[in-house]
Amino acid sequence: MKKFYATLFAVISLFGYQYVAAQCTGVKGPNLLGAKGTFSAPFITVNTDAASCTSAGSGSFNPADNVGMALTGCTAAMGSATPCSDYTYTAESGGLIPEFRYSIVKTIGNASGGNCLKSDWRGSDHTGDGGYFMAVNGAPNTTLSPVFYQIKSISVCSGTTYEFSAWVLNILPASSSFAIPGSQPNISFKVNGVVVVNSGPIPYTNTPTWVKVSGSFTATTNIVDLQVVNATAVASGNDLGLDDISINVCQSKIEVNGPSATTNGTSSVCAGSVATVNYVVTDATHTYTWYKLQKSINGGAAFTDVTSAQGTYSGDKFTYTLDLGKVASTMNGYKWRLAVSTTQAGLSNPECVYFNDFTLIVTACGPLPVKLSSFTGSYLNGTASIKWQTSQELNNDHFELFKSYDAVNFVRVAKIAGAGFSNIIKNYTYQDHVGGANNVYYRLKQVDIDGKETFSAIIKISIGTKGGVEIFPNPFINSFTVTISSTKTTIATLKIQSTTGQLVYSKTLSLSKGNNSSVITSLPSSLGSGIFYITVLNDEINYNCKMQKL
Repeated sequence: MKKFYATLFAVISLFGYQYVAAQCTGVKGPNLLGAKGTFSAPFITVNTDAASCTSAGSGSFNPADNVGMALTGCTAAMGSATPCSDYTYTAESGGLIPEFRYSIVKTIGNASGGNCLKSDWRGSDHTGDGGYFMAVNGAPNTTLSPVFYQIKSISVCSGTTYEFSAWVLNILPASSSFAIPGSQPNISFKVNGVVVVNSGPIPYTNTPTWVKVSGSFTATTNIVDLQVVNATAVASGNDLGLDDISINVCQSKIEVNGPSATTNGTSSVCAGSVATVNYVVTDATHTYTWYKLQKSINGGAAFTDVTSAQGTYSGDKFTYTLDLGKVASTMNGYKWRLAVSTTQAGLSNPECVYFNDFTLIVTACGPLPVKLSSFTGSYLNGTASIKWQTSQELNNDHFELFKSYDAVNFVRVAKIAGAGFSNIIKNYTYQDHVGGANNVYYRLKQVDIDGKETFSAIIKISIGTKGGVEIFPNPFINSFTVTISSTKTTIATLKIQSTTGQLVYSKTLSLSKGNNSSVITSLPSSLGSGIFYITVLNDEINYNCKMQKL
């Protein structure tokens, strides 16, 4: 019988696609599934009734709060768009040994050992932020449902093209005696019953390896159902992990032409020069006529509406021209987003719009008179200690320190004299009383003797009770900020690795007792755009996250 299922599996594979690349280009819309697709809070909460051995904290393979609650959407009302599973949920010791079971976990096992849910499996959440993923023991035969994950009634826009993607993992090591060729999990993703993409056999590996599966579809209704199916029905070997499920509006209708060479919607412009940006919308149906321009002054964390109107097509294209005027250093990192839709009301519906972003990078276009080598801050007992260091100062008149409680509206809190001319390291410190908010933001303005100005990146310091580590913005361009809560004066190591595990950057961070913030600016010039994994580590911190460099 097992041979029959293996043969059936091989036949199904012929009609699928092996790790298909998505058909969408450009910046995509937000994930319509949100936390539901990433198995994260607030959708997933901790199962405090899970067997103690699953979350004992005795090893990295059973960390505290390791098991999340079950997917309960199968009994939810229509239109709830809540995930569920035809499989049986478990949070018990040995609970994943029987077939046709699933659990929601952070880690099922690693090089240090196996979790008592099923001790021979290996894998941790794909996102890398300490969140959850779905661990599945596949159905043993075709009499049981192959649908181990589904979401009913996802709201979309008919006629709009979407990209679907998810990450899957074969959680059975290649060294296992149950890792039998032909028994590998083979995952199909269906939208309204039609296969969008098929993974093909997910290979057995000795090191857990997540595989991205993606494709695109055009909605023919305003409501779609998503089903995830394991096409391999055998008694062993078809065990898998699922994480980071995403459905995004494709953003291939808008091309961005910046004032200089534009890469991934980003242009570098000299301070003081005049610049324009052209957004070219292409649509053979001429139905995407409404557009809206938005602006962000905090790296994309929030956008505000600028203007809205209808465009006129010439052939199959229409162009919106954005006049930036004379570019100033204060505009560094600003973003402008053009969104288009078939109706004016659709511009306010993230499920229906196409958009693309332009990011402005402002450079001095000459030798930097002041080289700022570090800009950090820490908070303790009502006082923020702001420190910065220069390695060179030419023609430097003074610094101005600005503070904000919302990262948008800054006020000047201090003016500090510069060294004028110096080729040695200079250190500066300012103590500022703060209070009444959860976070405070600082940025530094450097002013030359002739009046030219340059602004630093923004640092964010937590002044509330929130601890741990935060890194922002994400995505980032040339720099990012790390905020860390520390119980003592100590150091931590920050490492950046590529998706292949190669170490591309490392830095030692000096921490004061309390909340700390540091701008990371000295990234190597060879660090191109893409996905990177960042680790912050010392004797009390082990933080991991995934970030995108634009």
